[in-house]
Amino acid sequence: MDSQSVILAVASPPGSAMRGIVRASGNEACRVLWNAMDPDCPGSIAVRARVRGVHVVRLRDPSIPALAMVMPGPTSATGEDCAEIHTAGNPFVLERIMTAVIAHSDGTARRAHPGEFSVRAVLSGRMPIASAERVAAVIMAETDAQLAAASMLQANTAEQSSARDTDEIATLLALVEAGIDFTDQEDVVAIARPLLEERVRSVRDRIRARCATSAGAESAQRAARVVLTGAPNAGKSSLFNALLQHTRVVESAHRGTTRDAIEHACLLPGGIEVILVDAPGLDDAIHDVDVLMQARAHDAINRADIILVCQPHSHNPVPRAYESPLIDGTHALVINVQTKCDTPGTASTTNAADGISTSAHTGDGIAELRTAIARTISTRAPRNAHEFTLGVARVALLQEAADSLDDMLTIDAPELVAAALRTALDRLGEVSGAIPPDDVLGRLLSSFCIGK
Repeated sequence: MDSQSVILAVASPPGSAMRGIVRASGNEACRVLWNAMDPDCPGSIAVRARVRGVHVVRLRDPSIPALAMVMPGPTSATGEDCAEIHTAGNPFVLERIMTAVIAHSDGTARRAHPGEFSVRAVLSGRMPIASAERVAAVIMAETDAQLAAASMLQANTAEQSSARDTDEIATLLALVEAGIDFTDQEDVVAIARPLLEERVRSVRDRIRARCATSAGAESAQRAARVVLTGAPNAGKSSLFNALLQHTRVVESAHRGTTRDAIEHACLLPGGIEVILVDAPGLDDAIHDVDVLMQARAHDAINRADIILVCQPHSHNPVPRAYESPLIDGTHALVINVQTKCDTPGTASTTNAADGISTSAHTGDGIAELRTAIARTISTRAPRNAHEFTLGVARVALLQEAADSLDDMLTIDAPELVAAALRTALDRLGEVSGAIPPDDVLGRLLSSFCIGK
């Protein structure tokens, strides 16, 4: 990874605002930003001299006043010189500033990759891997509940547990290596094999237990996707609005009104949040637009955690969508729903064969369906912030450590025992705060946005 260039990114939220921020990090960050400023401005001179603080400057292109914030390394967030330009929060202005700074940098500056600011902070020791995972969890949060859970992460618990295991494995490794060094002296036994196995099993079991509490962490850290599907004009859009409890999509009696997969967060009973998806109706593709609509529907179904198969309650039913091979081939859970049940007394019943009867217009059966979805998804939804304490990257490292300890228990040769313990120790060290290798950082930070 290139760590010599000055990296730039817009660090303020997308869209227009009162203030926008262009962030730079690198050993030449102050000089690079100074090249894009009016050199005669006193504030610009302070920026060039790396004077910590906030300075009033004037930019060259566009020629507007701005504030420059200078944070010299190694005490900055990334461990290297950091500087920011604060100005009008217009996306076009910020993009123009970015272009001008890079153009005047003589090839020193470039646009940052996703997560690159956090990569540099981790590599410089200014940010532990746990903090980087908290940032990732905030960025990936799709619902308010996940955002709250991400903000409450208590990463120190996982780090402290791993640190204790690291100390134990380091002690055992030292004893094994001591035994190797004194193999020519029969009266010297650093640690007996039965005691070694007992202590290794104890550490391994603790690691396995922690991994078990975060089983399915990758899927649990995203909101469950509940997809409404069925034939065209099956009442999916009306049901979608009824489940959301407000109007989000257009409802029409004409076939093919929904031409794209519409997504919206939905709060269910018990505080469970899901992503509700109104997919185009399943039908034969005739025209080019039909092909695109069916592709959207198929993609939504393939990504679904729960599929609501909508079937109108009618004497002349449309083809039964839940008999589709596409739905049968998914791993999603299926809930059959009868829609358009406007006859009094029939909408609030549940039939094992035909599913939950509903009417979007009268509201009958909607509460029952919302409860059924919540009950179905509750088994995989994150219960609280504790399930986020490890994170996907560290779970993988802990599993590798436990696997190495399993290997050690099947090995007799002291040198190979020491190698297996060393592997486990390296993985535990990465979890408890040591600088991880680039591939671990890559897996973790690939989901980051620019400027973080």
